[in-house]
Amino acid sequence: MPVLPEWINFQFPPKIHFEIDCGYKLGSFVKNIGSRVVLITTQKELENAEELSIIKTSLEKHAEGVIIYDDIVDRVHFKDLDSCAHFLRISNADCVVAYGSFESVNAGKAASLLATNDLFAEELLIGKKQPKKKGLPLIVVPTKPLLGNECSPFFSIVDDKDKNRKYFAHEWAFPELIVADPKIGAGMSSSETAKTGISILSAAVDSILSKYANEITSSTALRSIELISKNIVPAIREPRNLGPKNSIYAASLLAGIAQSTSSLGLCYALSLAVTTVTNLDIFQSMSILLPHVMEYNLTSSAGKYVMIARALDEDVTNISVIEAAIKAVEGIRKIYLELRIPQRLSEYEVKKIDLPGIATLAATYSFLDCLPRELPKNEIETILVAAF
Repeated sequence: MPVLPEWINFQFPPKIHFEIDCGYKLGSFVKNIGSRVVLITTQKELENAEELSIIKTSLEKHAEGVIIYDDIVDRVHFKDLDSCAHFLRISNADCVVAYGSFESVNAGKAASLLATNDLFAEELLIGKKQPKKKGLPLIVVPTKPLLGNECSPFFSIVDDKDKNRKYFAHEWAFPELIVADPKIGAGMSSSETAKTGISILSAAVDSILSKYANEITSSTALRSIELISKNIVPAIREPRNLGPKNSIYAASLLAGIAQSTSSLGLCYALSLAVTTVTNLDIFQSMSILLPHVMEYNLTSSAGKYVMIARALDEDVTNISVIEAAIKAVEGIRKIYLELRIPQRLSEYEVKKIDLPGIATLAATYSFLDCLPRELPKNEIETILVAAF
């Protein structure tokens, strides 16, 4: 199923403020959205205390009240969401700020939607009961680029019972505003920058390969790939230079704009499943699996691979379409070699016995119908074996 109704070719309602060192301005942005603010973050993702203090002070200048909700420790579960949504209701919040990385943003999207609807998390994500009201306005402040998830209309939450990650998409899950400030993520280590950049690359490729992709989504995703390929190495070699990191943040936003309509695909589904079964995070999973997913889809999406090869600055003149498509995979692997990024799940102590369970869970995600060709569960397992 597409992320948005099938009749919509393109929609991206969120506002974006993208600027280095703009945390002190957040209050002036939010005052036009709400006055009773709850800032949601997980304890694990409560990063860059100095910037968070600046943001909180800015919010307090322009709001009637600001509360930091950090009761969620790490991965967001259904019970965490129900407690958070209840807190939003009793505090009379009229605005939510999600500050952090992947889990904090998932929590912010889901809790803001539950807070205005008479639903529990399990009913929304498993019972698939549709919300009847728009959620509380949500402002997302990512502490690092989030492979586009910071601005997309979907989220994933861990089920308390089976511990599997459940996915939900709805046009009301779009944030109201994304404030992307590369200064907040200035302290990212070289390894964090590498895996984050490659995960954005993975998300952009996923959205291009989607059968719901169109010229608008593909153009933004290709620009995202181009920005990553040109800036990922400088961002690592010059950690204090915010210019390349600024481009990585831009690439993440562009990937998010693309996936909001075209959907993510196989790499994301496998990565969600891997993060459920193993200790890998979403960024590590996406970066490991990308080359293997690309090799699997090469023959079915050769024309799209040619565009990807060009975005990677590969020379595709005077060669066949298949040869040019292979150049796209080669271009990706060149970046991996230069950054010394692992390309095997076994390098992260993932057990081979876990692969069937990962394949089974990945096959359950509804957005896999966006793939260019049908994908039986046994073929998903074959890709995982190749990545092992």
